[in-house]
Amino acid sequence: MDFLPPLHSWPPAVKKLILMFVSVTFVGVVIGGIFIEVTTHLKPQGVVEQYKGVSEDRIEQAEELKFPKPLKEMLTTTHNHILGLSSLFVIVGFLYLMAGKHDWLRISIAVEPLISLILTFGGLWIVRYLWEPFVYIVILSGTLMIACYGWMCIVIMKECLRSQAK
Repeated sequence: MDFLPPLHSWPPAVKKLILMFVSVTFVGVVIGGIFIEVTTHLKPQGVVEQYKGVSEDRIEQAEELKFPKPLKEMLTTTHNHILGLSSLFVIVGFLYLMAGKHDWLRISIAVEPLISLILTFGGLWIVRYLWEPFVYIVILSGTLMIACYGWMCIVIMKECLRSQAK
């Protein structure tokens, strides 16, 4: 992307706006991660129960009674996450690409959250309706999505705080 100067050389006001945007969205994604921890305890069985409900053989020992997610909730969750996060991932991916040299690794990191977004939220449908063991793919893709997003945010914030070489 040689049509724009590197991010660290953008005007200070623009870099401050980008820094605030990326910081706020980073906090929002961290809060989403906390929500996942609270609702699933970061365990495969917790993810399965969050979407399929607590199985009859586990009702006695379950901390919380959970019911299968209805179709409307599955649609709402998928719709909101794919539309909201895809826009966020494109913006942050673009800014990340503007923060350094474009090699295959940087491009892969910028694109990865979009791929994992489909795998994660499409995978929840597979877990809910077809095949519970797919939860491991959902966990892997969700972890990669958040890790790449977090890395891009850190790099962008670092570049926004970097002063322009004179």
